[in-house]
Amino acid sequence: MKYMIKCARKHIKYRTYICFFIAIIACNSDSEFNSKPINQSIYDNEIFKPKINIFQDKYLVVSSNSNRLIKDDGKDAILIGNVVSDFFNEEGKHITTLYSDSAIVENISNNLKAFGNVTVVSDSGFTLKSNEILWNNQYKLITSEDSILLTDKLNNKIRGVGFESDMDLTNYKIFKFIGSFKESD
Repeated sequence: MKYMIKCARKHIKYRTYICFFIAIIACNSDSEFNSKPINQSIYDNEIFKPKINIFQDKYLVVSSNSNRLIKDDGKDAILIGNVVSDFFNEEGKHITTLYSDSAIVENISNNLKAFGNVTVVSDSGFTLKSNEILWNNQYKLITSEDSILLTDKLNNKIRGVGFESDMDLTNYKIFKFIGSFKESD
């Protein structure tokens, strides 16, 4: 009987030590880190299905939507996933739509940089494809230093590197012309 009591005390003693050890570890863990979701510890703001409108004076210039927006205070807004940006002229008429995988809206200038599978479709019938496009808010220009493919109303295609155009793609420059072809070629 004494042997059983001795074993029981020893077993209880080990359990007490194990519980004490677990309590110490739990108290020493960084509970502030564990209570925050990962995204909050990285970005100040995260919005799902955002809509950003950029105005100049009193008229709407750009309206952008995406799956997600992330932003730190004082930094540029980053649009992620299925970015769609509609461009408007000074009369408020829709003139162009830009599609991309992601985009950055610059905090101070309101310029928009689009990245990944960028397609710009103008209401005038032109389509521009590139990997990266910059829309300059001050000068109302769409530019790219990357390779581009421009398709006109008649489905003629022009390839080049470096591009500059007005917002509806009707007045454009290609800095390094590579070639042109028709859809039937």
